[in-house]
Amino acid sequence: MTDSPLLSAPWRAGEPTRCVGWCAGSASGVATPGVVTPGVTTLGEFQQRIGAWQACLDTIAGPGQHWSLHERAPLEFAAALIALWERGDSALLPADDRPETLAATDRLTRARLGDVADGHRPVSSGHAPRWGQLAPQRLALALYTSGSSGEPQRLEKRFAQLDAELATHRARWPLDGRLVISQVSHQHIYGLLFAVLRPLCEGAPLADTTCRYPETLHAWLAALATENTDAVLISAPPPLERLPESIDWPAVRARLAYVHSSGAPLPAAASARARRLLDAPVLEIYGSSETGGIAWRDQHRGEAWTPLPGIEVRADTENQLWLRSPFIDTRDWQRQADRIEPSGNGFRLLGRSDRIAKVGGKRVSLTAMDRALAADPRVREVHTVALPQHATRLGAVVRLDESELPRDRAARRTLIASLRERLLAGYEPTVIPRYWRFVGHWPSNAQGKLTAALIARLFGDIDDRRQPRWLGVMEAGEGRCAIDLEIPERLIFLDGHFPGQPVVPGVVLVHWACQLAREQFALDAPFQGLERVKFPLLLLPGERARLTLAQEDATGGRQRLSFSVDGARGRHASGRILFAATAVAEEKGDERYG
Repeated sequence: MTDSPLLSAPWRAGEPTRCVGWCAGSASGVATPGVVTPGVTTLGEFQQRIGAWQACLDTIAGPGQHWSLHERAPLEFAAALIALWERGDSALLPADDRPETLAATDRLTRARLGDVADGHRPVSSGHAPRWGQLAPQRLALALYTSGSSGEPQRLEKRFAQLDAELATHRARWPLDGRLVISQVSHQHIYGLLFAVLRPLCEGAPLADTTCRYPETLHAWLAALATENTDAVLISAPPPLERLPESIDWPAVRARLAYVHSSGAPLPAAASARARRLLDAPVLEIYGSSETGGIAWRDQHRGEAWTPLPGIEVRADTENQLWLRSPFIDTRDWQRQADRIEPSGNGFRLLGRSDRIAKVGGKRVSLTAMDRALAADPRVREVHTVALPQHATRLGAVVRLDESELPRDRAARRTLIASLRERLLAGYEPTVIPRYWRFVGHWPSNAQGKLTAALIARLFGDIDDRRQPRWLGVMEAGEGRCAIDLEIPERLIFLDGHFPGQPVVPGVVLVHWACQLAREQFALDAPFQGLERVKFPLLLLPGERARLTLAQEDATGGRQRLSFSVDGARGRHASGRILFAATAVAEEKGDERYG
């Protein structure tokens, strides 16, 4: 196989019947093995999809454009991306298709693939693709950093950079024809390389949809067992940490060769547990959008990281990481934000460099404040943040065990007072966090990172008094999720309802359920009515509750959503919400590209 896996464009040639995509068939939403009906997408069919995309793009503009591309399905994303490249275009990959994300993309890329055919994918596949030239220094794509330490920054990747990294990964972990199953977004560099470009360049099939839930993973592995096919799982800390013990993994895990994880270091206990349940090595990748891959490790063999071939790493006198890599534009040494300690032929990560914020004119080390709070035995994880809209105040996100979470206003105030007391030993009262968010599960994106967007969501109720205090989403399965909420004492809907004892109106709980369901399940259909709605227990300011949402089978074209709101004192609300037939959603298209 060539040393230029991407530049050789291996999708152009080969046996037309070769399997490029593994189609899960009826796997959507399954929770038991034996009901998946797999199919395949052949190389010939994939090439026809590339041609169809090119025909659509030709009706909008000539070659040499820069398009914004967002597509949830990995295989269709691959066809659209290659169609762009072979036309002589480049792509901008927004992290998601939320309106605020799309609004932040460059004005020069507002012509979107989503504008093609009123938001639909190309229907006809009867178009032969045109092949172009992938020059090493040509711009392949632009993407954004995760924004974990500020606003996301745009990065550009040239074909030579992507090609060098793909060759390194292939040499270290060859796919050897195994099916690639992904649990992460390919709109980010890790998912793009490992879940889409690697299988395409190595002649291995990839699953045509993202595997979001452990029940689906189990069903897919069971189907592969009947085909005698092995798989590689591309994952991240959140889904690996949440693998249920209750699923019969021994029945299917022989089909899994190994697991990749990236986005954040996987806790040692989670790595060991995932290895035990899946009976497969868990290989972590350390790197960033800016640098690409830097090092890898298997915690079964030790906690130290080993640099990837061709990567040079050193530490300065302050343990700051310096890097020289063929995956970035410059070959000079680059200073990174992480601190390391050399260990054998590799290194141990010591954490991020000191984060400094200016609060009320005073410089404060957020890293030191994190350490002070983490010394409390109740605190499992903590991240203090400077809030851009409140420059004189800090916020703190604190993870506690479920048993330690405050359930009402009094418990919350007591907890905050004790944490403030700990900080007063080393900080002036004016710089101690004012806004506190207590979570049972660390909020993170698909790559396992607490991003600037998630931080904004956690503290969003400060400036929007109509919103509950959002504390994170717990995905329970296909079409189901649970969202932790807290009732702010300043919630605008409490005004006048009722004097002497404010309570959350039931209609507000229904509105929140509709609002969050549209966000989680991409519901576009208009609200139509309610069924069996009950409000057995009043929900009070300062109380914590869990909103559970579940999509039900559509009847007569209508969509139905069951919801419940439960707190420490019992159930506060339950019922069904009806949405009209999906004509409106169909007009907008099932997928948005942006």
